[in-house]
Amino acid sequence: MITEIYTKEKSDTFAQINVSQGNGRMPTDHYYAGIAVKQQGVYLAKAVLYINKGISYKDRNVGLVGVYEAQENEEAVRQLFQAIEKRAKEQGVDFLIGPMNGSTWENYRFHDHPEKPLFFMEMKHEPYYAKQWKSIGFEPIAHYYSAIATVVPRRNEKIDQLKSRLLRNGVIIRGLDRDNYVADLKKLHPFLHDSFKQNFLYSPISESSFLEKYLPLQSVLKPEFVQIAEHEGEIVGVLLGTDDLLNRASKTLIIKTLARSPKRLYRGLGLVLVDEFYQKAVAKKYQQIIYALMIDEGDATPLSDQYDGHLLKTYTLYGKSI
Repeated sequence: MITEIYTKEKSDTFAQINVSQGNGRMPTDHYYAGIAVKQQGVYLAKAVLYINKGISYKDRNVGLVGVYEAQENEEAVRQLFQAIEKRAKEQGVDFLIGPMNGSTWENYRFHDHPEKPLFFMEMKHEPYYAKQWKSIGFEPIAHYYSAIATVVPRRNEKIDQLKSRLLRNGVIIRGLDRDNYVADLKKLHPFLHDSFKQNFLYSPISESSFLEKYLPLQSVLKPEFVQIAEHEGEIVGVLLGTDDLLNRASKTLIIKTLARSPKRLYRGLGLVLVDEFYQKAVAKKYQQIIYALMIDEGDATPLSDQYDGHLLKTYTLYGKSI
């Protein structure tokens, strides 16, 4: 077996190898090295080592492993991670986290039950990947889940009162402006940065990378299912939802992103945005809503419980001391 190293200067070449395998866009922010193990011209295992200085985890020097792909070949996987760990240590890294494609803005986590059907914008991977990582010493560091709820007509007096208060205080809730999509994205970029900066493993994203990630969604997002709350011209809340384009059996929506300003004035805005979204789903005769990829915080009450949601699937993020 041969191990190939693709430095940052050769990231385009490594990206071409991955795209040729049908993996689509490869994030390059924080790329340090692409590593591939092959035998007789066939790639058996490959991944990218990302070094993102913006990520903090228990005072450790963190490296990220993403864009992972491997066949069921134990020796190839062992050689791949041996090479990854060697280069990570050379850069002072003492803890690896993955799978993560450079940051939490990109795909990360493994499915706990990858045999279950995917929904739109969900990561895809082989069912044996988590087992491969665990076999070389990776252990869970965080758990996540998606919930699903049946859409039925309902009203919540408390949420109606919250909405009335917010509207009286000058908060405006509108849909996405498709005609000024880039302008909306540019306003959302700093708002989301401020809203998410306390999140687990959060790191900033440049405006150019943010636009590169979200511009392709312009053709699939429906304005009424992207709720934007503004106050005095500034964005103070957002709910990003989309159709589940992979579900042909039932009309299903996905709540992908929900954020609000932490200021006390906007208390309850998240509940109001979800309710506005929910009422539009009722009006448009959707059957289900998926509350996607939420971190499991133990004793926290899931937002989906407000709508009689139940567990759809779970995911795990892994880490390893090196």
